[in-house]
Amino acid sequence: MKKINLIVGLILTVSEGFSQALTLEQYRTRVLEYNQDIKKSVQAVNGALYSLKGIKTGFFPRIDANGNYAYQIETTELFPGTDLKHDNYGVEAGIMQNVYSGSGLRKQYDIAKLQHAIARLGVEHTIDNTIYASDVNYWTLAANENLYRLSGQFVQIVGELYEVVNKRFEEGAISKTDVLMVESRLKEAELQLNTSVTNYKTALQAFNIMMGTAPDRLVILADSIQEIVGTPVQEGLEKALEKRADYQMAILEIEIAKLNTDRIRAQFLPQLSVGVKEKYGTTLLNVDGKSKFTTTAVAQIDIPIFHWGEMRYQVKLNRTLEETRELERSQLEDQVNLELSRAWVNVTEVAKKLAIVYSSLDIAKNNLFLNTFSYNEGKLPILDVLSAQVTWLQAYTNVVSVNYQYKIALAEYVRALGY
Repeated sequence: MKKINLIVGLILTVSEGFSQALTLEQYRTRVLEYNQDIKKSVQAVNGALYSLKGIKTGFFPRIDANGNYAYQIETTELFPGTDLKHDNYGVEAGIMQNVYSGSGLRKQYDIAKLQHAIARLGVEHTIDNTIYASDVNYWTLAANENLYRLSGQFVQIVGELYEVVNKRFEEGAISKTDVLMVESRLKEAELQLNTSVTNYKTALQAFNIMMGTAPDRLVILADSIQEIVGTPVQEGLEKALEKRADYQMAILEIEIAKLNTDRIRAQFLPQLSVGVKEKYGTTLLNVDGKSKFTTTAVAQIDIPIFHWGEMRYQVKLNRTLEETRELERSQLEDQVNLELSRAWVNVTEVAKKLAIVYSSLDIAKNNLFLNTFSYNEGKLPILDVLSAQVTWLQAYTNVVSVNYQYKIALAEYVRALGY
């Protein structure tokens, strides 16, 4: 009986497919390759690039062509004895060059470049968040796997005690009360094992889905939750602000707001374009029905004169956006500072807890061994053994829990600092 529940628990975790050992770095790589959010952010970069290239074409001459044909049904007399021809047609091609637009096109192009840069930073920001999420998934699975194995081990420990107690009862050495107490503890251990199996399978499903594989596919983790990891070097706020993609995006948003203000001003400056048009066809008053080429030089200038203060209001409106972007940047700086400070406190304080829980586990192991030995010698009641078992289980659970907290604290610190 002592191994039945452990074997059943192991069987529950086995699924179809082959198993493979994955390190944290390998899991990160697979998640990054599969993640749809990253792929969407890459498409956003492509979109920003196409927009930039489209705006750039505004600096180059443009060639356009058009044609027309008209047939006038009624006969029209231009003057006595001369009728206009019924057909009127023409084909025109022209080349136009933007000469001056108040630097509006240049500002628009500069804005598009910044938007492209922001899109690329968006990819980095998405990658940072994805790496953090993959780390959490990895260590969640590792912790639940450890707790699952711990629950199985606890079932085995209580089961062995149950066999000893039951044998003594059959020999008439102890009362039925001791057997019932141990049997009750065994059922509690089996229930806990069932809960641990459920938690493990749920964590496994989330782990697999994040990298795009079958939910119940068995995976062997190469990195242990209890693997010793040193405390990183503390970095300052300035270092974090340099590496954080979201903060760099906030700075670029301020630059875009300023360029938009300049672009609005440019809309109210003179606009000049020149070009040449070549037309082939009949004249407007088609008397002889002959076609010919006509070359026309074109210069077009647009000068805004009075728009009831529209430019002033538009500029002031965009100034408010500049102030808003600056406040958002300042707010984000405070947030980064808080995240970095909290993450560092968590790393250092949880590191202190690790030494405590490992020491408690050593004490609990010795206490369980001594109490079990003393009970077998008839020197202690069964309650002391059961109490020692619970203490051992709690101490071991604390070791797994604090190790998990430390791994997550490290991941949070690295994310706050910027990967």
